[in-house]
Amino acid sequence: MNKKVLSANIIIVAKEKFQKDGYYKTDVEDIIAAANISEDDFYQHFESKEDCCNKVLKSYSQNLKKEFKEYEENLNARQRLSLHLDTYYENAEEVAKEGDAVLNLYYDLRNSGDELTKAAEDILKIQHNWIDEQFVIMFKSESATDQGDRLMAALNGLLLLANLRNDPALLKSQLIQLKSWIRSM
Repeated sequence: MNKKVLSANIIIVAKEKFQKDGYYKTDVEDIIAAANISEDDFYQHFESKEDCCNKVLKSYSQNLKKEFKEYEENLNARQRLSLHLDTYYENAEEVAKEGDAVLNLYYDLRNSGDELTKAAEDILKIQHNWIDEQFVIMFKSESATDQGDRLMAALNGLLLLANLRNDPALLKSQLIQLKSWIRSM
């Protein structure tokens, strides 16, 4: 297996382990075992668990930016917001069972105050800023960012509640309500 493919596979496995067990309960050995690789293989690609997590967070950030770029092909800000909510709808079973991967990492890392905390916060800020931008476009006013705050708060609260209750139907029904709220503006 070439180095790039192996590194990508380790990141995928690390995402799964951090999602399932949390950052602090996951050891390098857990990632190595789940990836079915040697310790040398891991350390050829990553200096530490922290380095691996940093690359996991970079992957989430890149994926989010790519997703938003794809939405930009649609000229309608309401539709872009709706498409963003659709991604949660499509993954409702997993989100209800495991929680949102970025939120989970953020909550695990938020008190450590290091580079990983900042990286997790930055992903949430990218999402928040993008949502704010959509409302500013819709209302043609900078004061519309409070609507973005409301959507971000509702969405993140909903993701936590759906996970707490392990209820994908709750997540789906409330996402439909949020989409209806956006369409009504």
